[in-house]
Amino acid sequence: MIIKYIHIKELSSTNSFAKSNLSSFSKNCWTAITADTQTAGRGQNNSRWVDNVGGSLLMTIISPQISWDSEELMRAHMSGSLALKLFLLGYKNDITLKWPNDILFKSKKIAGILSESNWKNGFCDRFFFGFGINIRSAPQDYAYLGSDLILNEMTKPIAEAVISRIKLKDKNVRLEYEKSLFHWNIFSNWENLITGEIFRAKTSAILEDGRMELMRINGQTRLFSNKEIRWLEESN
Repeated sequence: MIIKYIHIKELSSTNSFAKSNLSSFSKNCWTAITADTQTAGRGQNNSRWVDNVGGSLLMTIISPQISWDSEELMRAHMSGSLALKLFLLGYKNDITLKWPNDILFKSKKIAGILSESNWKNGFCDRFFFGFGINIRSAPQDYAYLGSDLILNEMTKPIAEAVISRIKLKDKNVRLEYEKSLFHWNIFSNWENLITGEIFRAKTSAILEDGRMELMRINGQTRLFSNKEIRWLEESN
């Protein structure tokens, strides 16, 4: 497997750099862009990713030229997320995924994911899988792997694990992804961001289009996009 690695000391965002310089990257192989720090790291829904300089592994993986529909994109996102989870399980137990783009150690965020795409003639022709993992340190209230780990030694193994899993194009990846979710099939509190309603429900399914199905205690179900719903952490 051919992967081209590009490292730049400081970027506003590895995803932004990848997208704005897309014509510079080969259409025939995978590319992995890394940075020591990001001045404007991005998360889902324009949220901000904050890292400690030298403490996080910051990477965006760019696919070669492809022709994927929206369901294939969602499967690629799930596959990459599961690959990161499995890699992190090599260092810590109790690693779970939080829909749609976070990885948790216990209940604290240890990594964030931002999947994006470039569309042409109705299909995605390039896929961007961006992520940041707190390796050696983390901002307050976040988790990290271990202060004795060496970032440079982890770059290639992580990139290879993610790309290998995405290349499988596993049509059944959704089932594995669901079972890896934090609070999967457990009732907890949620907030409807459109109406402000707070209610108790459990995650019962993730659809191929990325929407999540929540089931209330009375058995009623409803689909939500990630912009419409928020899980509320419960105090002990």
